[in-house]
Amino acid sequence: MAISGARPATGLGIFSRPRVRPRPVGKPRRRSGAGRRPRPIASISGILVTLAACAGLAFFYLSQSSHVAATGYEITRLRGQLAELRADQQQLVMEIGEARSPAVITRRAKGSLQLVELPSQAITFANRSTQHP
Repeated sequence: MAISGARPATGLGIFSRPRVRPRPVGKPRRRSGAGRRPRPIASISGILVTLAACAGLAFFYLSQSSHVAATGYEITRLRGQLAELRADQQQLVMEIGEARSPAVITRRAKGSLQLVELPSQAITFANRSTQHP
């Protein structure tokens, strides 16, 4: 009977030799600092590349933040313009309501068109017909 994940038996119980894994062969280790030249911490070209990358990121950040600020100013300007147009619209609605009032219509008819009111005796209404065809 086999057990999944078990290793195959290499011997007979307690008389078997333990399995020895071979050691990986690598480079011999040197003591730190033995036979080495001191290495410079960073080269000039590496520093210049780092500074150029930082300058590029700073320029990108400034351009994005100025674009956001300009967009904010544009939004503020458009909101002000919208408020002015809504006030103008309300003013026009009020003027339309005033122009439709009967008192204003009568005053304009008498003033600019020089119309006069008819006497009440001159007005007649048609009678209803009581006969249906």
